[in-house]
Amino acid sequence: MYKKQKYIKILSVANQIGIKARRGALFLWQRVYWEILNLRYKYDSSKNCNFVIHFLFEVDMYKYLLSFASIIMFGQLYAQQITVLGGGRPAYSYTPEASTGLTGGVFVIYSLDNATIEFSGEGDSLISWSRFGPSGAALPTPVTGAVQNGSLSTLSLTEADCGYIAEQNGRSYYMWIIDYSQAPLILNAASVSNDSGQCEQTTLLLDGSGAKLNYYSINGAPKALPRELTVSYMSLVWDKEALTYIQTTQSETIDDFSSTIQVPAPLCNTDFIVSGDLLLNFWGMEQSVSTGEYITTAIAVTATAEQDYREDALNEDDRQPTEYLGGSAPAEIEFQAYKTDAVTHIEWQFSDKEDFSTTLARYNDETLRYTFRDEGITYVRLVGSNSTADCQAYSETFTINIGEPRLEAPNVFSPGTSPGVNDEWKVAYKSIVEFKCWIFNKWGVQMFYFDSPDQGWDGKYRGKYVDPGVYYYVIEAKGSNNQKIKLKGHINILRGKD
Repeated sequence: MYKKQKYIKILSVANQIGIKARRGALFLWQRVYWEILNLRYKYDSSKNCNFVIHFLFEVDMYKYLLSFASIIMFGQLYAQQITVLGGGRPAYSYTPEASTGLTGGVFVIYSLDNATIEFSGEGDSLISWSRFGPSGAALPTPVTGAVQNGSLSTLSLTEADCGYIAEQNGRSYYMWIIDYSQAPLILNAASVSNDSGQCEQTTLLLDGSGAKLNYYSINGAPKALPRELTVSYMSLVWDKEALTYIQTTQSETIDDFSSTIQVPAPLCNTDFIVSGDLLLNFWGMEQSVSTGEYITTAIAVTATAEQDYREDALNEDDRQPTEYLGGSAPAEIEFQAYKTDAVTHIEWQFSDKEDFSTTLARYNDETLRYTFRDEGITYVRLVGSNSTADCQAYSETFTINIGEPRLEAPNVFSPGTSPGVNDEWKVAYKSIVEFKCWIFNKWGVQMFYFDSPDQGWDGKYRGKYVDPGVYYYVIEAKGSNNQKIKLKGHINILRGKD
């Protein structure tokens, strides 16, 4: 139930209609709108053939006006209706481009047997017919023998693969008739070419025939109705979520018959089924042929890369880059290879050139863990090949960017005073691949030693906090540029004596 009901009553009068075809089409369109919009209407006709449409509905004025305009527009379109009958099967109707001038459309009949064209015009005025050929409609040939009953004119078709013109009251309607029986699709057999190297495209060989279904514009421009043959087969598609190749059905549409057809090469063994065409499908007479199982040679590879991060190394700069792989060395990355059925050999290629004109290293593992220690950019990709090496496939290229080394040591901290605040001595670093640090008191006694830059000194010696004062550190390290780093300095411990 609506919260508020608003009834709008619109009265529209159109004078001097008096055409049965238009009234019938208008009545039909009103019924359609009644079903869609749940309208209630009344149709009253006066002796002068005026009609009154009463709408009673629960929509706003804007929606009503659109609906009413649609009724009048479609009443005009249906007033001139072209119907092609006979031929043993229902005629197939095709709407060509407006530039062809074929306002009546293109019709395909199964044959000429008892085929007719019916033209429903405006009133009882004379409807004349003429015919034109591939050269255009400038000089048509008159056609006689049509039978007119009121506004309906029926012409028996004695010729097809030509255009027809229905003319009434100075207006012309152009259409083209195609006789399918003169260019039927015949599919006898299908096979796959034995050509080697079908890595991207696979060539199918068709035994059969099917000439183009040509038609012409009123200016003589050649056109062709697509036959739309379908090639169905199985292939593999990468599923990013499942991290695997999944077998799926592929379908390619071929506009016209040809003895050779190329389709994207399948990534698994499959049989190809060629079926069609559009017209035979429409008539329920589809033809199909199969190649039998084809052993594929086409391949594809996919690779993933996942970097391990040092979660606790809070004093390490660029340890968890989000926009790229690498960052602070050493960067450990696991590469995983995925391949399709026909891949027999894989190879990881490492290069310092984006085009892989030089190769630094090659590995054949499906799962490869590699630690990047050297400053600079390294490019990594996966390459796969089939048993004959005719086909090669490449994964995406991974770019690993290792930053330049940096090592800095603080000179003051205050252990045991404010827990969690400057209570541990740690270096700040990036891309340090080797590290050793010794800490001494002023008499040269070693207080602490550690060999990982993410560690630090808590200010204790043998479990107790050392006295405040000056201590000394010595660091020997190596960065991602293979350069040795030596640092020496003092550490001031600020804390009251126990």
